[in-house]
Amino acid sequence: MYGSKAYSFLVMAILCTLLMCGCSGKTPPNGAAALNIATPSPLPTGAEGDAYREGMAAYGGVEPYTWTIDSGALPPGVTLTTGGVLSGTPPTGSAGQYNFTVRVTDSQTPVKAYQTAYLTLTINPALSFPSTSLSNAVIAVAYSGAVAAMGGVTCSTTPPPPPYNYALITDNQCLFTNLAACTAKNGGLTLNADGTITGTPTGPIGTYPFTVQATDCYPTTATANFNITVTGKIQGNYAFSFNGYNQQGQAFYMAGSFVADGNGNITSGVFDRNGTDAIGPMEKVAITPGSGATGQCPASGPPTGSGSVYCVGRTGVTNGGNLGTIVIASALGTYSFSVSLSLMSDSQIILAGSTEWGSGVLKSQGQSLAGISLASGDFVFGSFGVDSKAGRYAGAGYFATDANGIIQSGNGGADTNDNGTAQSQAALTGNVSSVDPATGRGTASLTIGSNTLDYAFYVVPPVPGKLALNSLLAVQTDAVSPGVPVTLASIVQRGLASGGTTIFSNKFLNATQGSNPNGVLLELNAVSNSAPDISLGLGNFDGAGNITGYTFDENKGGALTTPSQNSYTGTYSVATTGRVTVNLTGVTYNPVWYLISNNTGFVVGTDPGVTSGTFEPQTVTQPITIVSLFGNFYGGTSDPVLSSVINEVEVAVPTPPPPPGTGNGTFAATYDSSGTTGVMMNQMFAGTFCIADSTPCPSTQQAQSTTGRMLILDSNSNVVSVLYLGSAGAAGTTGNTKVVTLSTDANPRLTILTH
Repeated sequence: MYGSKAYSFLVMAILCTLLMCGCSGKTPPNGAAALNIATPSPLPTGAEGDAYREGMAAYGGVEPYTWTIDSGALPPGVTLTTGGVLSGTPPTGSAGQYNFTVRVTDSQTPVKAYQTAYLTLTINPALSFPSTSLSNAVIAVAYSGAVAAMGGVTCSTTPPPPPYNYALITDNQCLFTNLAACTAKNGGLTLNADGTITGTPTGPIGTYPFTVQATDCYPTTATANFNITVTGKIQGNYAFSFNGYNQQGQAFYMAGSFVADGNGNITSGVFDRNGTDAIGPMEKVAITPGSGATGQCPASGPPTGSGSVYCVGRTGVTNGGNLGTIVIASALGTYSFSVSLSLMSDSQIILAGSTEWGSGVLKSQGQSLAGISLASGDFVFGSFGVDSKAGRYAGAGYFATDANGIIQSGNGGADTNDNGTAQSQAALTGNVSSVDPATGRGTASLTIGSNTLDYAFYVVPPVPGKLALNSLLAVQTDAVSPGVPVTLASIVQRGLASGGTTIFSNKFLNATQGSNPNGVLLELNAVSNSAPDISLGLGNFDGAGNITGYTFDENKGGALTTPSQNSYTGTYSVATTGRVTVNLTGVTYNPVWYLISNNTGFVVGTDPGVTSGTFEPQTVTQPITIVSLFGNFYGGTSDPVLSSVINEVEVAVPTPPPPPGTGNGTFAATYDSSGTTGVMMNQMFAGTFCIADSTPCPSTQQAQSTTGRMLILDSNSNVVSVLYLGSAGAAGTTGNTKVVTLSTDANPRLTILTH
């Protein structure tokens, strides 16, 4: 140890006979054994401000030895004695690597022997903590973080211990458990000796300061102050959109935003509502602020408090940690939503009401909406809804705004389908307003052909690393009338498509099995013969205009067909605007697509069922096996097409079989549902899942999948859902994983599940 080092002599001699083979020296022709230096290079590290002491070692020749510096320079503050001791204290600013040659001379007579060695000594900066921000912690969610010192003296023993030892010095608000004064106020986190921070915070929300001391191997200590901000599972700005129905089967749509305080109260918000019911269009309805909530969920029923309140994590409910309730109170009425909350992706909501029901999406807007501008932007959109006769309507298109938010003639176009009457490449003009920095709300007016559709929208800022920029959750605010439907829309701002331009081409659809992406996952909704007609499957494109495969599962009112029955090839053509024409061989009504980015976009059909939906790349690490699906998933029903659809939010836990991964996995879920059968909370499902690319699960488990298609079976081995992996990493990783399921009942639905 530094400060009490023993000199190294014979212990190093044998080793350094080899290490010094590049040194030069002089040995008398007769007499003592050859003189050699036994000190290895590099020398043990020092640090600014720490006293350094290291002895030189030699063997052979005739003692005593005399040591000198032959060339090079020692660190400032460090000297070499004639007795062979390097010692001194390197000052501040002396950090760096020092190279020098030492000479040892023995005492032989009449001719002295000598030897030289080239040595390196590194001086580190003084032990300190760099400026570091720790990530936020979330109440009831396992935390992982670390503090890290730098500089100082690391240990030179073999094997070396950790370079530093960390200890908690102060924790005035008792976020940590490992300070004696705070044990009774367990805040859930622990600072470990290696600097990692683990545990599950219990709250309350707030910013917690604490002080950490690091000790190096000298030993020298350094301290630093840190903060961890603890948030609620729902805290900050959120936007939502909702697709609902009443008891009479009339559709209504909502979009809005709110601010959550992290403790269970919604402090402000606004929403817009429209539909074919008696309420009609209602714009900018204020959300009544909540008070008195604790953020704690009872086992069932609404959370405590009045006004707009919420909670996540139900007491005593298996897998209920991310199930909760969001109550939106307003002058228009009170809406109680069940939510399955994802902390990594979008969350799904359902309206848990006895007279109205449906499903929607909840998206985080982050902590600030200041500075958002939609001027000089390029956008693509998809919409669905109903016309004045309650017929299904869908649309998709693109537009570009100028510096004033105006959509000039020639800078937009759309395809629509009104109850089976398709309109192709209609001109689109209009304008987009500025964005309210408090709510993210704005308005847009889109004239498609001869019809003007007015929208209220709520901006969701981009997620880092995504190609898309701002996305907008929009609801139409016009009263429904002939030629003017009422719709719910998703509008996405596009970035530069390729090479600094917004020019699309066929290469933007390029995904085939066995590559990454493996294909394009299509999620489609329609209505056929007054029944839901829902499809889920894969398309494969070669980037040159050829559809090499297009297969899907379809549930048309309970009549199921599989990829072996729905298999097509064909061609496609991508216009510079991102509009895609599709020609599937043998298909009468071909869809039209609009690209957001590579292999991602919106779908509008030309068919009587008025198909609408989305597609995205299937990015699943190959090979796909039964162990590719595991972990906790959160989500629920997406875009129910009729009031007969039962809506669900759920927490699902698929568990693959143990290694070597043969046989079926288990599939457990806790869920809420609402619809014509009423509201039911905390229901349980226990079943299994298996790989099945195109056929029912065989008696012997299929080893690998080329499509990511799986089946979910109930306890009686009945297939209840078809599942496709949308995105997943290698086995053992849970980030960025999404699956989509298609139910097999008579009123089918798509369910989106993410980590």
